[in-house]
Amino acid sequence: MPHLLVVGAGPGISAATARRLGGEGYAVGLIGRREGALSELGAELRQSVARVAWAGADAGDPRSLAIAVEALVQELGPVDVLLYNVSVGREVGVPDLSPEDLLADLAAGAVGLQTALRAALPGMRERGTGTVLVTGGGSADKPIPSMSSLGVQKAALRALAEVQARALAPEGIHVATVTVRGLVGEDRQISPDRVAGVYAELVAETTGPPERWRTVVELTAR
Repeated sequence: MPHLLVVGAGPGISAATARRLGGEGYAVGLIGRREGALSELGAELRQSVARVAWAGADAGDPRSLAIAVEALVQELGPVDVLLYNVSVGREVGVPDLSPEDLLADLAAGAVGLQTALRAALPGMRERGTGTVLVTGGGSADKPIPSMSSLGVQKAALRALAEVQARALAPEGIHVATVTVRGLVGEDRQISPDRVAGVYAELVAETTGPPERWRTVVELTAR
């Protein structure tokens, strides 16, 4: 059974993608910071997905995140699809943003992708295939002054995904980031199911020739 591992699990994009790929036969591993919300989502998914497991970890803590990934690999098998869906929406303007908070936000919002990838990579390399999905945002291009670290996170995240894509494509590993340009929610500009649909397309794309793989995908409000 293929394994979808979601880092930054919660309602919205993570849950919609887990339901979409879980319905296609994937086992679903969930990693998140809030134990209560994680257990609630896991229990909900178990009603429709054959195998679901979860582990608590802070995406900004490399050691705890690597341990969580390794635990879910032990339980569900090697990771076939990794979804990194982490953002830190700290409401603070530039004058009040401390260097320590900026570093912490970058650790979770961008650096954690590298931690998760490195932990999942051995299984992908062994099989010569894998998909890494990264949730980006329009703030990478148009930063929001009241959330001054968010644009920095998303700009760094996109650059990291692009360099990972170039480095790993020759090994059969497809890295793609979706720049979500709009508010996500059932009653907002972009529905979570729509994002999940794009992610499903990117997973399917991995089975095709690498020269047709997309790396940076734009998703705008209709």
